[in-house]
Amino acid sequence: MICSLLFLTGLLGCGGGSSNDSSSVPVSPSPTVTLSTTIESVEVNSEFTLTWFTTNADTCSASGNWSGDKAASGSETISESEIGNKTYILSCSGSGGDKSESVGVEITSQTNSGRWDHNHIPYGMDDPERQWLNIHLAYDQSKPSPIYLFAHGNGGSADGMDEKELHAIANEGYATVSWESIATISGADEAAMGIADAQVMFQWVIANADTYNLDPDLIVVGGRSRGSIISWQLAHSNHPSIKGIYMYNALPRGAWQDVGTWSPVDEITINSPITYLVYGPDFDDDDQHNPVYVEPVLARFVELDISDKITRYVDMWGDFQNENGSWINDAQIMHYFPEFSSIVNEEVSTPVTGYNTLFMGHSFFAPIARQIPTHMTQLGNDYHNQHVERSGGESGTPIALWEDEGHRNKVQAILNTGEVELFGMTANPTMEGYTLWIDYALSKNPNTRIVIGTPWLDFPADYSDVATYENTIVDGLSSKIQVDIDALRLLYPNTEIINLPYAFAAIELWHMFEAGQLPGITELIGSNRNTSIFSDQKGHGHGKGLLLDLAEFIWLSQLYDIDLDTYDYSAGHNTNLKEVAKSILDKYAYYFN
Repeated sequence: MICSLLFLTGLLGCGGGSSNDSSSVPVSPSPTVTLSTTIESVEVNSEFTLTWFTTNADTCSASGNWSGDKAASGSETISESEIGNKTYILSCSGSGGDKSESVGVEITSQTNSGRWDHNHIPYGMDDPERQWLNIHLAYDQSKPSPIYLFAHGNGGSADGMDEKELHAIANEGYATVSWESIATISGADEAAMGIADAQVMFQWVIANADTYNLDPDLIVVGGRSRGSIISWQLAHSNHPSIKGIYMYNALPRGAWQDVGTWSPVDEITINSPITYLVYGPDFDDDDQHNPVYVEPVLARFVELDISDKITRYVDMWGDFQNENGSWINDAQIMHYFPEFSSIVNEEVSTPVTGYNTLFMGHSFFAPIARQIPTHMTQLGNDYHNQHVERSGGESGTPIALWEDEGHRNKVQAILNTGEVELFGMTANPTMEGYTLWIDYALSKNPNTRIVIGTPWLDFPADYSDVATYENTIVDGLSSKIQVDIDALRLLYPNTEIINLPYAFAAIELWHMFEAGQLPGITELIGSNRNTSIFSDQKGHGHGKGLLLDLAEFIWLSQLYDIDLDTYDYSAGHNTNLKEVAKSILDKYAYYFN
């Protein structure tokens, strides 16, 4: 029997073999429980059906938002009168043990087609009952609006986005296109049709953008559960108009049950756009949308050295819902869209004037640089303007950025303004990488200050201890970085060249970790920013984690001469990172000179 991909329903039943050992004591088989819903999102007072079957179970009972004893297999029609997220749990027992399974259904308000500026517009020729879309315009119509494409969850409707969600998107200057296809995906054929519809819809939006005052060059792809599956290939198609991905409860369990047929990981490339994946459940929730299922995607971003392009937020239910499962935040599932859109806008902006700071580098450099404007706002500096040019891994070194025509043109366009006062780049393998950029920058503004930033070494787990790690970094600084910077200072005697070896942030935190001086930090490498220093095996830092926050304080002091003692800002950690930064600048002063 060929095992088909059954998206979202959880009804996968692929057989495995069994063997008998006549010498062993017979063991009762453990129960199995499969529970599914015909719909993931439904309007209040509308019916939907739960279906279940079990093996090796004697008794079953329901809990959560349903109750009572249940047969070993069956179905039940349910209608909810209260808006919110509902969870239905089926627990079964047999001589081999106990087993539970749960599914969630979101109960939404009644559809209000009046919330759409344009509704039920056909986008395809195959089936107008299936291929249609709604448009909610951005509030600012003075210029063409960037576009957010949204595909709903299983059993929902393109009509069903909440007004609060649409408001959050429109408030950021985006128009929303909510598009329909097959409403419920339960197998590979239906999924393939939805994927094909995504391409048809996309081409229609680009072709008709002028009619609705839309910007076809700035598109974000979104989707919820089922919608994330049928939108995933489009999102990673490397189309130049697609600048970002914002999805809710993306790539649930069913998306991974036959990766031999189609695997989300295979779609990801080094050119994949800025990605936000946000989840209702936490890691300990028994839900098919558990964020753990997307771990292979995060691993692929790390493997391609583009991990700074992806952000995963979890436990929105715990953070933004009350005891009845109703949202208590203003934007519901679009809560993080403003944060996401600001990053996308920074990435796609093509500046022509007003940039007094320019940073360029890779994923051990750009995330720190991107936080400098936040600090400048805290410090009351209204005149700080900056651009960050990022490319992963070795492609983010100065020589690689110079040799890449696309990156070179973007950076030179900023330098051409003659307004760049501070120009920062990562450590380079060749002197040529520095001199090409410095010559060009000084030709546009002779007063430009130059920064050479040296990050920590990647793959920290490859080093037996912090002493070995530190010695390797210090040897490199002494034999290469310091030598090159001294040579540059001789070549450009009238130019300030700042040495920024922020690698010492990782070294110092590792020393403190080994000495037990980092409260709450239980592991060197881990996915939780509150309990680890490095976020992955590659050695990236967590956003809002100890390592990146400490590096930011070092940058502020070294580049902008900020007095950390008087800077009224806390990074919110149990460790006083401003004091740690000051100690680093004092302890390793030789390398910062």
